[in-house]
Amino acid sequence: MNSLAFRAAVKSVARVSRIPTIAVNSAAIPAQHRLGLLSLRQTARSYASTSSQPAHAAHQTSSDAAWVIGSLVFFGPLIYKLTAPPPRKKASQDDHHHAPSSSHHKDSGSNDAEATKAAAAAAPKHEKDFYPYILIGAGTASFAAMEAIREKDPTAAILIIGNEDIGPYMRPPLSKEMWFNKSEEATENLSFKDWQGKERNIVLHGKENIESLDQDALDKIESAESGVKLLTGATVSDLNVSEQTITLGSGKTLKYGKVLLATGGVPKTLNVLKDAGEDKVTTFRSVEDFKKLHSLVKSGEKKIAIVGGGFLGSELAVAVSQYGRDKSVKVTQIFPEDGNMGLVFPRYLSKWTTSQVEQEGVVVKPKSRIASTKIVDDQVELTLESGEKVLADHVVVAVGIEANVELAKKAGLELDEIRGGVVVNAELQARRNVYCAGDMTSFHDITLGRRRVEHYDNAILGGRVAGQNMASDNLHKTYKHQSMFWSDLGPHIGYEAVGILDSKLSTVSIWTKKPTVTAADATTEDAGKKEDSKAETATSTASEKEGKRERATATPLPAEAVKVEDKEKYNKGLVLYLKDKRIVGLLMWNNFGKVEDARKILGQVYDTEKVEALVKPFGIHED
Repeated sequence: MNSLAFRAAVKSVARVSRIPTIAVNSAAIPAQHRLGLLSLRQTARSYASTSSQPAHAAHQTSSDAAWVIGSLVFFGPLIYKLTAPPPRKKASQDDHHHAPSSSHHKDSGSNDAEATKAAAAAAPKHEKDFYPYILIGAGTASFAAMEAIREKDPTAAILIIGNEDIGPYMRPPLSKEMWFNKSEEATENLSFKDWQGKERNIVLHGKENIESLDQDALDKIESAESGVKLLTGATVSDLNVSEQTITLGSGKTLKYGKVLLATGGVPKTLNVLKDAGEDKVTTFRSVEDFKKLHSLVKSGEKKIAIVGGGFLGSELAVAVSQYGRDKSVKVTQIFPEDGNMGLVFPRYLSKWTTSQVEQEGVVVKPKSRIASTKIVDDQVELTLESGEKVLADHVVVAVGIEANVELAKKAGLELDEIRGGVVVNAELQARRNVYCAGDMTSFHDITLGRRRVEHYDNAILGGRVAGQNMASDNLHKTYKHQSMFWSDLGPHIGYEAVGILDSKLSTVSIWTKKPTVTAADATTEDAGKKEDSKAETATSTASEKEGKRERATATPLPAEAVKVEDKEKYNKGLVLYLKDKRIVGLLMWNNFGKVEDARKILGQVYDTEKVEALVKPFGIHED
């Protein structure tokens, strides 16, 4: 303390209160006097914090006590300010200056963790067996919904219920990339390399930590806490929409605030295979199905029969054949259509695709159906309707899926009798507080009408919109996404697509080179002269020259007009699918990264006079 300032303050008080001036040396003040100064300081502070009473003081002007009080009122704060010890630094300030440098460069994740803990602490307590959000089905749709819910409601308590012993995962790599791993260790770890060469795992990992638990652990939970829990190996036997409850296969009843049905699809089976034995037939759908088939093929010297010529059957036939090529594995593919992808591609393209699948070592048997089966010497003997017999060590059934609506049907939800699936509105809501997403959803497509889509992209984006709407009390989003899908069939075929691809529709095909046609089907004498054109359109009618290119028409080239051995004729192209003169689907053949361009023209009226401008964004005419 500044003793001179203190003495000056005391002298001022003494003069005003008529107290004799005393020379003060703070160091020499006796202890009892120092206590007196402390008391003075306290008195001055108390007066500074209360209102003065000038009227009463005016009647006591002759009193010394009044002078002292008045002096304290006016000069007390000054005395306190001069005599008060310096303020102590806050502990946090001291820590900041003396702590190691790492303490104030904390990992940003710690802040997120603290925020999450704080949010969890602030989350409301729930009654036993109640969950604000229950997601039935542990696939990609539920995963996407979970992330969307947690983004909008960070304190949300979510329970995901799945019938497998694994968390949400991607199914597409099971018939594609997983078979092309160079490392068996990667396959065992369920890892693969995507089209960009980046190593990934089929199990979906996001920023949310998913806690797996079994039935016993679920029973012990007294109150659902903020976070995500996954009940594995469980089924749901009943959904009561009125009571907002679900019943597990174990008999346990849970209450929900909002529920998502994302039960996916169930693989179709063939009754004719019932005599083949369950251990020798796989309906390829799950991770366990993949592990079973991969282990069998890995052992070598096996005959594998794949029944089905669509997306899954064709992908799997090529993938297994390539993987088992040096293991003496023989793959036979059987289906009733004229060629691979016969229900999807135009006939000429389906036939050419079949030739490419055969080049990958697959024995393809189109226009074939299985008449009967039996076990012969520990193998399955498949007798075709033609009388031909095919022996196989294992049979894979890939003839499509049906929407898994058993739970929804039991709950009284509206079902789509034409397409299958649960009928939902534009916000993916089936009933109050009941939402649906993924393969089992029949939704209204604002461009193409009501649809049910069985593709990964639809599951992800549909699940996300459903989750956002579940976590929103007021503003709901409309599902407008045009999902895409993709496939690879060997080294020469890769494609992406949007919309409706149906071989029964009219198609327009634009290719970088015109397919070679037989003399009988050539419709113009100068057909051969047009071979050098940079880009030409496949048609079955006479074509008009337009510069160096042909004008497209809505009539596809017949399959018999194509020399399928010429694989270079379909190295890059675009196929438009038409319905009522409108473009309802686009197939981009070996032409990648054009999905957004395809979405822009989906639903437009097709005009032959404007086809050049229409297809320009797809780069078909580029070298």
